[in-house]
Amino acid sequence: MSRRFGSEAWRGFFRDVALANPWFRRPITASSLVPLPAFLGFHDELVRRFYPDGKDALFELGAESARWALVDGPLQRLVQDPEISSLVTTIQDVWHRYFADTESRSQATLSDSGIEFRVRDLPAWHPYFEYFVVGYTKEMLELYCANPVWTHRLTGGRGTTYAYLLTTDPVPTAPPRGDLAGAGRGRLVRPRKALTARELEVLRLVGAGKTNREIAFVLRISEKTVQHHVAHAYDKLGLYSRAGATLWLAERGFLG
Repeated sequence: MSRRFGSEAWRGFFRDVALANPWFRRPITASSLVPLPAFLGFHDELVRRFYPDGKDALFELGAESARWALVDGPLQRLVQDPEISSLVTTIQDVWHRYFADTESRSQATLSDSGIEFRVRDLPAWHPYFEYFVVGYTKEMLELYCANPVWTHRLTGGRGTTYAYLLTTDPVPTAPPRGDLAGAGRGRLVRPRKALTARELEVLRLVGAGKTNREIAFVLRISEKTVQHHVAHAYDKLGLYSRAGATLWLAERGFLG
């Protein structure tokens, strides 16, 4: 938060939350256990103030949190072996790093289609538990994989269980599992979604022939963040290359 919005914005936000909820006047460290209602209230206010764009913003917030926790934060040494089977095992262990006193659990399974990520027995559905967590998990994979990772929702709703397929194939074959309601046996069809303003800004620079490093310099963001925006834009639009992105932009008058 301090990196993206500045330390004063973060301090001001935390001050306001602490004035409204005395629990946040206590010192909080990476090992502190925050009661669930207080934590979700904190998260809802943070999203309302800084991330108002719905679930896409929560995916991004989860991704940013993973980048900080695993690169600079308390989980730098969490991944001891980046080999894919070991990484999958680590992914499902992260749940209890954050949610220690809970009956809920996560499961990650490596399949021919990708990694099936499931969460079961949530105390209640909340956007944080799904969109933030999946964004975090996706970014965790992208930190250790050379190729972009796409997410496809397999099951869910607003219940206590959901499942996603995380894959490096942008249009994978659905796993032949009878308990994946709605997944079917054909190809997964991704609905088209609107780009955020930042994603369109990055995509237009892609269409102008800029490299990720050049885009990062122009927008004053990291190359990893540029890659994340490009992958999200490609995923939403069903694109797979810079040439495809350029054509899409040209057809809609976004070039020039």
